[in-house]
Amino acid sequence: RNMALLAEQLVDEWLNRNGFFTIRGIKKGVHEIDLLGIRPRVDQLEGWHVEVQVSFRPVSYLGRLSKEDQRELGAKSASSLKKRPRAIIETGIKDWVEKKFQSALKRDMRERSWRGIAWKYKFVHGAVFDPLELEFIKRSGVELVSFHEVLRALCNHKQGELFGGAGTDIAEIIRYFAEQPEKAQHG
Repeated sequence: RNMALLAEQLVDEWLNRNGFFTIRGIKKGVHEIDLLGIRPRVDQLEGWHVEVQVSFRPVSYLGRLSKEDQRELGAKSASSLKKRPRAIIETGIKDWVEKKFQSALKRDMRERSWRGIAWKYKFVHGAVFDPLELEFIKRSGVELVSFHEVLRALCNHKQGELFGGAGTDIAEIIRYFAEQPEKAQHG
């Protein structure tokens, strides 16, 4: 959970540096939205609903198996690592996108946070167990953002530009290391 928290803090900082006011960890019961970001545009506000899942050595699929798919594969659980055919991966991701972004509950949570925004969906990810899942996420209308992209942007941040607070210290450590790798390694 600590890795997830650090990744969310860095994504929060990345959004702040891109002009977004952010709300993090909105909850309703057991349901959560990682980040909502709002920034002004010429004629309206722009809103991003951002989900963050960063793994460097993934050990499972993002999508879960339905009961029917579990029976078909002979799997004991919804998170089984059994090799999945393309159609089952697609179904699992369709359900995952619905749960993370498109459900009535998530729409209500966004609307209660900020009314009247046409939200864009973003998924910040690290390595995934099966890259086909990312293909299906992208096809569903969710924009993919690699965590590597976020870290690169934080490292390239110019002094004096807009920034937030949640991930500032961590982002500065990463930037320091990127700018002075030999100093960082030799003290």
